[in-house]
Amino acid sequence: MENPLFDQLLELGLSHYEAGVYLVLLEHSPTSASFIAKKLRYSRSTVYAALDKLTAKGLVGTTYKNGIKQFIGQQPKRIGEILHEEQRAVAKRVELFAKMSDQLQFLSRSNTQIPNIIFFESRESLKKIYINMLQAAPKNATMHIIRSEFYWTPEWNFIFGDEWHTRVKNWRSERNISTQLIINDSKEERKHLPFYKSRKYTSSRFLAKDQTVKDFALYILGDTVSILSLEKNNSVGVKITNQALAENFKKIFKGLWSESVKL
Repeated sequence: MENPLFDQLLELGLSHYEAGVYLVLLEHSPTSASFIAKKLRYSRSTVYAALDKLTAKGLVGTTYKNGIKQFIGQQPKRIGEILHEEQRAVAKRVELFAKMSDQLQFLSRSNTQIPNIIFFESRESLKKIYINMLQAAPKNATMHIIRSEFYWTPEWNFIFGDEWHTRVKNWRSERNISTQLIINDSKEERKHLPFYKSRKYTSSRFLAKDQTVKDFALYILGDTVSILSLEKNNSVGVKITNQALAENFKKIFKGLWSESVKL
């Protein structure tokens, strides 16, 4: 049907057949199912199915003329009412999910002896893994990070873009996540000391000189550990969700943290 209103009704949530039937009714109410079928070249069964759905939505009413059932298209403002009803329903579902998300997350971690292992490659995959870790993190957790200088290379400039920064900030704020970060004691990292010292919820330290890492990152958050190898044109990694493994990595991090040097 070549009609901009038809396409717009589809965008508002009506089906192909519902939109066609409703437009005919707005122009020709009251009218019969037979008239609608002929007008649209739909089968009678298709028209009746669409009428039933439109009636359930409050967009169609009925009357009788000479003993024949006639259908009436209700005022378009009813579509606005439906959208507001759906909006309220979605808001209630979002509120319900917020109340139960921690319990669901607890269930997902309850069987900790079975590791959940995901291998990934490419920068886009690394981004998704990082956001996933923030989303799944328990509230008030601390993220432990060890990483090399890849952070400052051109291909990772997106980290400082508004879109990425806002996404990360929102999730960290919602989960109240703080960070302990260990970096190489290098000329490159020392150039960015003002940046590190300005980060409100991040404590940063230098690795001991004999512990310098190259093309590498380790992220530990909650029950999840992500290990990244960031060689040029060959970024790969593994994400493992397992409570026992995560706790052991936290102990290793704690040992390195105690040997590290304050900025």
